Amino acid sequence: MLSMLDIPDLPKPLRRTPLNLAANQIESILVQWARRFRIPESQTGLTPERLELLSVLCWEGPMPANELATLLGVSPPAVTRMVNGLEQLGYVRRGREIIDGRLVVIRPTAAGRRAMERGRANRIRGLAVKLRGRSERELAQLEHGLRILSDLLD
Repeated sequence: MLSMLDIPDLPKPLRRTPLNLAANQIESILVQWARRFRIPESQTGLTPERLELLSVLCWEGPMPANELATLLGVSPPAVTRMVNGLEQLGYVRRGREIIDGRLVVIRPTAAGRRAMERGRANRIRGLAVKLRGRSERELAQLEHGLRILSDLLD
């Protein structure tokens, strides 16, 4: 994991402003966190990519493969391969859109939702272990910082 001393310098041509320095720290830490969680979930047996696709379907709802590809930032053939694998495991199913019967959408199954929840529970447990020993004040500060990061997503 990166320490604050391991944050890389700003890339050129960015200037050393307080905003750019804060953004650089956030970007560097988020990249490291993303790498850490790309390890396959041992409980689910799913690759991180399949787990992410399943998570999107569970939280965002059924959607066509091309929308999934856009949302995940991967090619449509990559989504098709992931969906095929998840379908073989019984975690998703293809079906016709209710309003427009010509449109095929991907839906999570009950088994898929359970697998996604197991993976999420594993990640939360892992994070809770990392947070052990932090004071209530530190946890409150962390919550405040996370609220700011969350606001940036909107």
